[in-house]
Amino acid sequence: MEAHADPGAISFRTPVQELALLVGLGFLLTGVAGFIPGITTHFSDLSFAGHGSGAKLFGVFQVSILHNLVHLLLGVAALVLSRTRETSRAFLIGGGLIYLTLFLYGLFTSDSSGANFIPVNGADDVLHLSLGLGMLVFGLLPERLPAGAGETLAGFLAAAAIFVSATGVAYRPLRLIPFAIVLALIAVGIGGRSVRLATVAVFVGATCFAIGMALAVVTSNPLW
Repeated sequence: MEAHADPGAISFRTPVQELALLVGLGFLLTGVAGFIPGITTHFSDLSFAGHGSGAKLFGVFQVSILHNLVHLLLGVAALVLSRTRETSRAFLIGGGLIYLTLFLYGLFTSDSSGANFIPVNGADDVLHLSLGLGMLVFGLLPERLPAGAGETLAGFLAAAAIFVSATGVAYRPLRLIPFAIVLALIAVGIGGRSVRLATVAVFVGATCFAIGMALAVVTSNPLW
């Protein structure tokens, strides 16, 4: 008998799977960074939960052990769910709704209130809103756009994201680089021939964000 190759044995990752994986890796890196003194300022004030936790990631985002664990759990969930197209979409949509809920939670909760148990501050609220909207849009984005228009748009967005990220290293990283990362993630979601450039743009944005925030803290330059 001749052995026939199973056509379904070779699987290819779709753009939405790659996007879910990239978001998950970002969550994992953020969760780990929250436990590293220096990257997280006032590390001795890090507590399990509550508004009294004075630790701040990059000197900006208020964190606690619980907050870091949430990032790590979301990162692990993304790695698991990115195995299929359907579960990747579910992660992006579900994660987007979670972060929009966290944004509303932070918006209506005073920083010094006992209800602020995660805890979050104003910078966290802005980040949660950006993440929530971005993940939700990418999770609902159609699988394919018209080839020519989609690829051209993706390439433009990826190139713009790299330029803005590089600018953010020297000037107001908290204002510029998250916007650049959103542009890069949109380009990844569009896919096509520019998906590799878009993926590079995401990693460039994440790297520039870490460098820019660290430089701004060390040199006392404005973050926002």
